[in-house]
Amino acid sequence: MAPRQQSGANVVKSKCATVKSAIEHAECADTVKAMLARTISLTVGAPKAERHPFNERFVVMIQEVLAGEQARLQNDSQAKEATFNELSPAKATREAALEQAQAVSAERTAALETAKQAVTEIAATLKEAGEAEKAQKKAQKAGDAESVSITNEKTALENTVKDSLAPLVEGTGDDEAAKNKQVKAVLDTGKKFGFDESLLSTAEQVLHKAAAERGAFDATCLDQLKDAFTATIAKYDEQLAAGAPAKAERAAAVEQAEATHQATQTSQADLKEKAAAAKEAKGAADAETKLAAKSLHDFMPDLKVAGDSLDAAKEALQSFIDGPQVAFHELKDFKEGDFDPKVPEPVVEPVVEAPQETLEESPSKRARTEETPA
Repeated sequence: MAPRQQSGANVVKSKCATVKSAIEHAECADTVKAMLARTISLTVGAPKAERHPFNERFVVMIQEVLAGEQARLQNDSQAKEATFNELSPAKATREAALEQAQAVSAERTAALETAKQAVTEIAATLKEAGEAEKAQKKAQKAGDAESVSITNEKTALENTVKDSLAPLVEGTGDDEAAKNKQVKAVLDTGKKFGFDESLLSTAEQVLHKAAAERGAFDATCLDQLKDAFTATIAKYDEQLAAGAPAKAERAAAVEQAEATHQATQTSQADLKEKAAAAKEAKGAADAETKLAAKSLHDFMPDLKVAGDSLDAAKEALQSFIDGPQVAFHELKDFKEGDFDPKVPEPVVEPVVEAPQETLEESPSKRARTEETPA
């Protein structure tokens, strides 16, 4: 049974519905879409000859909206095709990216291990440097003990000369109590350092005299006393001078040990900072490796999504071209009766003539007839 043909009015109505649906789904202002959709029957839904000029302007607007929508669909299809084309060779690219990320991660892992080993080693070096510094200071203290003792004794002698003997010899003090204290200090110091006892005994009497009352013998006694102090101080100076090189050597050793200890501490701080940076770098490299691995793992799903999206975009574009665009261009300039059903022309059956041999006898049959006796 042949399909039932639609009337011309129904064809126009169907095509208008197609165009209207495209307008409603187009990306343009809602007010424009509503205006064009509401008036569709008066614009492309009416024959061109019957349209008001104002409605004809709406036809132009519909054409512009459809052209814009087709351009949007075209751009969307092209963008998705570009995405698909970019993803297509991505497996090798992503494999290379993963391999590179793994290589970087391995390098940074090795760098971190090296940095950690350096921190461990510098800790041991720092401990050794600290112990060496302590040992040098201990050796300095032990080696300088005699020098310190000599210096203290020399200082005691010098202080006695300055604070007690010199004022007594010059006779500048008038306070008897202070004078007695000074005499005692001189005598005690002399005894301590082994001065001649007769010299000290004589000097005691002289020191108690006023300067104006002293004679030549007293002056000689005081000179001998001063010489005793000077000689003893000189002896200590000689001892200090003799021990100065060794003392300086010990001081230099301590200074070097302190410098080494300080430099090692600085180096340790620097190596710890580098180890922290290496750890951070390794973490970043590991994260990149995970991302690269995930990117490779997700490759096929991404490609499938991109391919499906491209197919859908192409189908939407082609459907738009084959549907609303074709319908619009058929309606744009149509005339009354363009869509009326066409009366089919009568079908003339061809006349088939029988083969000539069926109408006449075949030569072989004719020959057999002619040869038959009467």
